[in-house]
Amino acid sequence: MAGATTPITPIGALIQLNAELLAGLVLAQLICEGAPIVLGSLPAYFDMQTMASFYDTNSYLLNLACAEMMAYYGLPHSGTSGSGPGWGPDLSAAGTLWMNHLTSCLGKVGLAPFVGGNFDSLVFSPAMVVYSNEVIRQARIFTQGFDIDDDSVALNEIDAIGPGGNFLMADQTVALCREANFSNSIWPHLSLDQWQSEGYLQTDKLLRAHTCKLLAELPRPEDHTDMIERGESFIRKKIP
Repeated sequence: MAGATTPITPIGALIQLNAELLAGLVLAQLICEGAPIVLGSLPAYFDMQTMASFYDTNSYLLNLACAEMMAYYGLPHSGTSGSGPGWGPDLSAAGTLWMNHLTSCLGKVGLAPFVGGNFDSLVFSPAMVVYSNEVIRQARIFTQGFDIDDDSVALNEIDAIGPGGNFLMADQTVALCREANFSNSIWPHLSLDQWQSEGYLQTDKLLRAHTCKLLAELPRPEDHTDMIERGESFIRKKIP
């Protein structure tokens, strides 16, 4: 945490983080040579008033810088999930989720742990996981770019339709319209009239309803009972 366990400046925090990661790598290899290691950091800042950590813009910049350094060393990287801020899947969380996952997909960030956490990961939100999944999906589509080839340029269709025409019934439109990313998996596209007729739908309520539907319809894995028992056994061992 910058300002608490590292210097408060971004470069100061990065230098110490890098030194600690490499030291941990050396220690792990001394204990078990050849052990697979994933390195990374959660470059948070420390709020002196609330005594809690938080992510800000510099956090995501440090996240990318750490990923670049791990790529330089040829080591797997684990970054941030961007799920720390916010009081659930709200407006505050939305901005940080987008900034974190879009920059991560554009950079060299590997894993994104702790997806769904709030309040320093003291609270877990299934709805935040669902929303994060949608953000990550769209961020990955963004980073793929688009094709620039003869078919995609579509000069033949432009020439055929000519001035004043439209592409509603163009061959490419008919063939590709259902593949286009016009909508997300959570919220429908509504006109103003539709939104009003639906009772002024609220995005957070639709998200939670969508999350509950996914949980209700999610099939249990074959080893569900065994997994639950192993988890409960582990918890019982930790309780004095």
